[in-house]
Amino acid sequence: MNKEFEECLEKRKITKFDRAKRLVSKEIGLAESDLESAKRSFKDGNHKWSIIQAYYSMFHSARALIYSK
Repeated sequence: MNKEFEECLEKRKITKFDRAKRLVSKEIGLAESDLESAKRSFKDGNHKWSIIQAYYSMFHSARALIYSK
């Protein structure tokens, strides 16, 4: 792990919890679903909503990454 992440753990800004590893696949599933929705919205011309859905896809991907550590 990098130094900044280790520092956050030491200062208890980030804490590990038992269920974290099990949440990775859930978050990946949500990210994939949001990305597919964003693609459909973009194709339908609903660009603003597509951006919001794409953001949530990235959000869930980031959570999965954090939970995997």
